[in-house]
Amino acid sequence: MRMPAGMIRLALVLLAGLLLLTPMMVSPMPALGDFANHQARFWLLGGGLALMPEVYGADWSRAFINIGGDLVVRFFAGVVPGDRVGQGILVFGILGPPLGVLLLNRRLHGWNVWMVLFPFLAWTQTLLFGFVTFQMGVGLALLLVTLDTLLPGGAGRWLYRLAAAFVMLTVHPFALLFYAALTGGLILGPRLGDHLASRPAMMRFLRQGLMLVGICAVPLLVLSLTAAHLPGEDKHVDSAPVVWTEGLTRFSALISPLRTYHLSVDVALVGLVALAPLYALLRRRLSLHEGLFTVAVILGIASLFMPKAMAGTAALELRIPLMALLALAASLRIDMPTRRETMVAAALLAMLGLVRTGDVVRHWARAEEDVAALRRVMAVLPPGQAVLPLRHFATPDAVASAPLGRYFVDDRGQFTQMASFATIWRQAFIPNLFSARGKQPLVVLPPYNEISVPEGGPASVHVLERPDYPVPESQTYALQWRERFDYALVLDADLPDREGVVALPPGVQVVADEGFVQLLRLPRAGPPLAAR
Repeated sequence: MRMPAGMIRLALVLLAGLLLLTPMMVSPMPALGDFANHQARFWLLGGGLALMPEVYGADWSRAFINIGGDLVVRFFAGVVPGDRVGQGILVFGILGPPLGVLLLNRRLHGWNVWMVLFPFLAWTQTLLFGFVTFQMGVGLALLLVTLDTLLPGGAGRWLYRLAAAFVMLTVHPFALLFYAALTGGLILGPRLGDHLASRPAMMRFLRQGLMLVGICAVPLLVLSLTAAHLPGEDKHVDSAPVVWTEGLTRFSALISPLRTYHLSVDVALVGLVALAPLYALLRRRLSLHEGLFTVAVILGIASLFMPKAMAGTAALELRIPLMALLALAASLRIDMPTRRETMVAAALLAMLGLVRTGDVVRHWARAEEDVAALRRVMAVLPPGQAVLPLRHFATPDAVASAPLGRYFVDDRGQFTQMASFATIWRQAFIPNLFSARGKQPLVVLPPYNEISVPEGGPASVHVLERPDYPVPESQTYALQWRERFDYALVLDADLPDREGVVALPPGVQVVADEGFVQLLRLPRAGPPLAAR
């Protein structure tokens, strides 16, 4: 009996989704930028607070946006551990955006060979940075807009859009922006010329556009009037209110959704992907949804003028380019002239998605060795300690030859937040867990809040040598290591530091050394924090 074409396509989509989860099969708790820090917060909110009641608390009135993941954890609290829920959020962060593109493209264009590309879109710079809440919001925006296309017109559809706007802002502010942009693309429609066909058509378009702006502004207005805290209140003294991108950084940000670990590999794979739409264009088999395509172009242009940081949030320049890419991918339809050419194009796109996923797998599999080293060191750490995260700032040559998965785009370390796993595994206090007012409900209690910052990375290991070591204002707690911390966790310790070998002060003892990570016992000069 021959299987229906629809069933075959569904089976292929499910298989592709399973393949996208291969990296997490080899590394369930990956060294993935901010992910470890989010995981520690999820673990605390999902039940871990009961194990550290003197250190951390929760205040849900201090955050209204950017808390989609936290709310999911809260919903499952007492049923599923928070770190397990965090793994599920990462799964959705991987699958949600490409799956949303596939479903929206299917809804707008019907089945076409371009849909085979969707696994390729999973691996982006924002995912590798560990921006799991942002990834969650982007995927959810695509799914909600796809559902929008199934609804009848009228007041009910606009009420749905209002409810969706509130949900999007709660999950992530950029999710609201993306949802508004995609919905605007639907209002623009498949052919822009239709709005110019008559005066009534133009007035209808303008009316719908104004209604969309108003509906998306409502949650922002409610936030500004009712929120106890707004994002950006916890600015560090050393951080400017706005940091703008300059020069080549703007172009680098624009192509960031296509970047992973090695530029040469990315260029080769993206170049091969581009062959399919280019061939279809030459054969006049490429069509597009003009509204979504216009939105993608506008987002791409807007991304060139985004700041790097604002309102206490960094890496802003990387968010809109991903939205532009996903909107562009959803807008295209490719039809090949013959069945044979269709099969060739589908095979090419599927193979490229598989190769890209395989490249991620090999990096995550090697980086899992670093996670395993951290686990072994954590076995030596007594529970309930105050731990200071430190790191080697490796020389350029060392970074260039570092183990796979240790560094990625623009020589950024994927390990920078890994010390946060100590909170989950050993109930340790870490001074830089994400706890910004307006963005997270996690609260650091006194006296630990005296040496805590709402976000940030590890300081240089050389703070141990000099009491006047130059650190940013946001890392001055590291200079109090003698008085306030029990242990130091040194990351990237197997690569040479650009300032040379650190001379450990008297009393500092290496109690565990696994190459990548070292655990140092510090000679506390005062009583434990809990006794203050």
